[in-house]
Amino acid sequence: MDDRQNPATGTGHRIFLGAFGLLLLGTGLYALLFSAAGPLLRFGAGIALVVLGANAVYAACTARQAWLSRIGPLP
Repeated sequence: MDDRQNPATGTGHRIFLGAFGLLLLGTGLYALLFSAAGPLLRFGAGIALVVLGANAVYAACTARQAWLSRIGPLP
């Protein structure tokens, strides 16, 4: 058994991931409901943000790896 702990299960990481997921979820809902952009952009980006935000919140609650963390480190 490996002695290293999975960083996705740390309390600080889970709190940050849950807060970031709520931010994405709220931004996606705002884009869906109140955006003045074209319908394709509004629904495409809004639904993508809602799905990624909901997955991040779910991953934070269940101590799993979120889809956003699977794409690797970003610059």
